[in-house]
Amino acid sequence: MVSRRTLEFLVGIVAAATVAGGASTYVATPYALAIGLAAGTPSLVRTSSRLDREAYDAANTSTEQVVDGALATAATLAVGLGAAYVAVSNGYDGPIAAAGVAAFAVLAGQGAFYARTKEFVE
Repeated sequence: MVSRRTLEFLVGIVAAATVAGGASTYVATPYALAIGLAAGTPSLVRTSSRLDREAYDAANTSTEQVVDGALATAATLAVGLGAAYVAVSNGYDGPIAAAGVAAFAVLAGQGAFYARTKEFVE
């Protein structure tokens, strides 16, 4: 049987890909990627191998976990859209822009999540 962590990771990847793919028909790829990553962030940040998942689940209510995911999503979206704006306004719209946006967005989302859950990180 597949672990819960693996299933959540897959849900995050599918959500990110679906939203990014849909958004890319309307906006430039870096913007679509930032939006897609933000959509997948709540599932993705909780799948870190460094997070003591059992202790985190036991110590936080579902509402607190939703707030953690929402803050990580907001950080991913804000930094990702900012990076996308900088990339597109400077003439980058291809793989370089997408890689930069992804790196900054993911780091921001993970940073926000770990800042709130640092006592559960091994």
